[in-house]
Amino acid sequence: ESPTDFSTAAIIVNPGDTILLEAGTYKFRSRINLYQKGTPEKRITLKPEIDGSKVILDFSSQEFLSTNRGIQLSGNSWNIYGIDVTGAGDNGLYICGNYNIIENCQFYKNRDSGLQLGRGASSQTTVDLWPSNNLIRNCTSFNNYDDETLGENADGFAAKLTVGYGNVFDGCIAFRNSDDGWDLYGKEDSGNIGHVILYNCVAFENGFLPESHESN
Repeated sequence: ESPTDFSTAAIIVNPGDTILLEAGTYKFRSRINLYQKGTPEKRITLKPEIDGSKVILDFSSQEFLSTNRGIQLSGNSWNIYGIDVTGAGDNGLYICGNYNIIENCQFYKNRDSGLQLGRGASSQTTVDLWPSNNLIRNCTSFNNYDDETLGENADGFAAKLTVGYGNVFDGCIAFRNSDDGWDLYGKEDSGNIGHVILYNCVAFENGFLPESHESN
């Protein structure tokens, strides 16, 4: 009855609310921050207005830059369903919150990993503060390529460096990304990451460069 734009809806949404996006392509120059917190009983939902319709969040006007993520999800207990995220200057979707469900989404032509989990701030130095218990289900991530670094970082999915426990990928597909299909890397100076579980997932043709860059 009183429609608003997505950026505004993301700020004013409350636990238990649903944001419905009309079919179409939405173009953004700046990152969308989803920081509102739902609860297990009152989850926040983001999905197309009509199930099966195409909703594309296009960040291709962003410059290649590590802070230019498409969407950063620092809130808890969100359900994001049936959304495409493309063209971000860094990750398409970066998750640093807990208990979120990302389902039937696609991530492609982003300039770092299509979907990545990691801490929200460098001050969060222990595993109990890192994103935990997130479920990524039936999502596809492909053709992500960080062209300014010749493809060495853009994974399909990444749960690396600073992730907590209980993060699950179920039924996901990663293909033709310039680095890994899944990157679960941990390093000594940040400490061990929590376990990451993959069910029924497929990865193929990763380490792939677009034809225009194959000579590199």
